[in-house]
Amino acid sequence: MIRYYKICKKYFKLNANNKRLLLALFFSAFLRSFTVLGFPIFTSKIVDFATQGLYKEAFINLLYLGINYLIYNLVYHWNYIAYRDNTNYVYTKLQENVVDKVATYDENFTKKLTKSYLVNTTSNDIWDVCMFADRMMDAITHFISLLIALGILLFNNIYIGIIVLVFNLLYLYLLSECQKKKDYYLMGQRKQQDKIVEMFAQTLDGTKEIKSFDMHSKLNEYLEINKKAWTKQYFLKRIYWDRSKVVLPILIMVAKVIAYIIVILGIAKGNMSVGMLVLVIGYIDRIENENTSFFERINKICNSSVRIDRLYNVMYYDNKNMLEFGKNITDDIFGNVSFDNVSFTYENNLILDNVSFDIESNSLTAIVGKSGSGKSTIFRLLLRLYKLDKGNIYIDGTSIYDYSKDVYSSNVSISTQKPFIFNMSIRENLSLVDSNKEKQIEACKRVGIHDFIMSLPNGYNTILKEDATDISGGQKQLIALARTLLSKSEILLFDEVTASLDPNTAKQVVKVLKDLKKDHTVIMITHKPQLMKIADEILVIDHGKLVGKGKHKELIENNKYYQILQK
Repeated sequence: MIRYYKICKKYFKLNANNKRLLLALFFSAFLRSFTVLGFPIFTSKIVDFATQGLYKEAFINLLYLGINYLIYNLVYHWNYIAYRDNTNYVYTKLQENVVDKVATYDENFTKKLTKSYLVNTTSNDIWDVCMFADRMMDAITHFISLLIALGILLFNNIYIGIIVLVFNLLYLYLLSECQKKKDYYLMGQRKQQDKIVEMFAQTLDGTKEIKSFDMHSKLNEYLEINKKAWTKQYFLKRIYWDRSKVVLPILIMVAKVIAYIIVILGIAKGNMSVGMLVLVIGYIDRIENENTSFFERINKICNSSVRIDRLYNVMYYDNKNMLEFGKNITDDIFGNVSFDNVSFTYENNLILDNVSFDIESNSLTAIVGKSGSGKSTIFRLLLRLYKLDKGNIYIDGTSIYDYSKDVYSSNVSISTQKPFIFNMSIRENLSLVDSNKEKQIEACKRVGIHDFIMSLPNGYNTILKEDATDISGGQKQLIALARTLLSKSEILLFDEVTASLDPNTAKQVVKVLKDLKKDHTVIMITHKPQLMKIADEILVIDHGKLVGKGKHKELIENNKYYQILQK
């Protein structure tokens, strides 16, 4: 019971339940199980009265039995409706909660929980977990019904009741032990399944390399290892499944045979009536059915516990690097950025060492340096993905940790060299940021992609494939730039946005960046000399230190680090 209590506690911590729907689910399930218990009573009375020639009383109890059946069916119908409404609510709520949580996590999240883990969780696990409440309520009500049936047997015949009770307790104890083993091997099975899915995902992503280097047979070998590990876990789980399903029910059958023998001997001696035999048969069958139903629900609850754990890991990921937001709701931001003696260590490596600089609003600043020098870390810190070891970062003189989430998120945006475009229309992709059609067109015109969009058969309603693989990289980048503009952010971060573009599109992006600084603070990481030349100021980073600051001409003449970069 402690184990199941812990499973339920973790389930409710997923915050995807409605109290009204849960109460309806419980009471409908309870009444469904409770009304079933009347069947053996009325049936035994009908037999007793009929064998004694009391036909009127027999027909009255037949009427009661019919009413009992009617109530049972009405309650069962209510239970189906309660199940439908609750499942729908929990499913949609869990999906919403997972998306909300994943969107706020740092970039280390997918290092601990792989993409395949997340895909499996959101596709398979959520659907299973949304049925957990129904299984839990059914298990509770079946257990209560089981206790009532045992109580009725004890009341009518103490010996039969004790025999059935002892065998049931032994059955439930052994069942619980089997469930523990099944859960353990099911978890191992799910881990191997994650690895198999991850392998398939990587195969899809690396199709070109697989064909070019003929990796197919080797990949099959790796896949075969995971498949064998999955099979092993599955067969070990099935051992305990078979014991639960085939071996343990023998205990109930033994109890049933002993009870029948006692009643038959009682009838032979004249101590019991035929109605008692019907009553005992009815309630022992009822106990057997309740045991079967209880077992099925417990089994599903235990299977769900594995899935609940996986969802729980997503919902309560230990997000140590993420920082709490402040309460400053001032949204009148100009976009002045300052780093004040900032130092940052990641995995025991010093990434930034006492870095200080100021960036004015309505300017274009380039951050340059060799790979691994700390450029991207500056962006990550500006996006509040990590905690600082030392120093502070300010926007308009206010620490970035003091702003509220809404204010900060709406004023700092990033565009990368590989922006992601969703499998939906261009308009829908833009509407994820701002649904105003006029503003969408204005943003697209500003970045120079409007004419291309209008040349498409369906214009802004053209459906793009996932990650926009059906248009060029340059067109995809310009759509992403338009999306960034729609964010209304004062501070725009661009991480190598021209790195993989053709020369014509790169020129267009350069033009856009020069235009954007009129009403934004534009900060870019780049290796491109043409972008460095148009910057109002260049920050040169080397091994985590600021080793140069100024315009292109100044640095090319006086800064050895910058000279090396140009070469």
